[in-house]
Amino acid sequence: MEFCTLALFTLFSSFYNVLALSPKAVKCLLQVDEGPCRADLERYYYNTITQKFPKEEGTCRALFSRYFFNMTTMQCEPFYYGGCQGNSNRFQDLTSCKEYCSPKKSVPVLCLDPLDKGSCSASIPRFYYNTATKMCDEFIYSGCGGSSNNFVTRQSCMDVCARRGKKLTSQVKGRRKRRNRNNRITFLQA
Repeated sequence: MEFCTLALFTLFSSFYNVLALSPKAVKCLLQVDEGPCRADLERYYYNTITQKFPKEEGTCRALFSRYFFNMTTMQCEPFYYGGCQGNSNRFQDLTSCKEYCSPKKSVPVLCLDPLDKGSCSASIPRFYYNTATKMCDEFIYSGCGGSSNNFVTRQSCMDVCARRGKKLTSQVKGRRKRRNRNNRITFLQA
């Protein structure tokens, strides 16, 4: 299930970047493009950063039961939404949150973010997932800014980013390699 965020676009927006359909009927892939003209038309775009927003209850006082994706625990968690304001990291039910935020690739999206040490002057030891080595390496974090590929411990980095690699490695361990006549490696059960 894809979720799209409503945006106001101009009449001459890039046609390929916007779709004038309901959120359930479209796959939205490209970035928001507001275009040069002033006509306001409803369009939808795929929001790639929703799960990076923190939990925000909003400014009103209602108690609507909702879910948000917690980037620290990498889990969908319940909270009470006040009914107005807030941000897009808010889902009606647990299933919607999991479908939107749970990584569908072998490596979660945040692990693919490039290393960014941030823009402040602190020196805080942290870990990031190195896509080239498929390991979690240490770096010095500046204390603010930076990318989501930033973990307090090597273990938390490995748990989030390398967990699928561990399963693959353990599956291949019990097999021996053999090259076939096309010089491709195949694995045989030991």
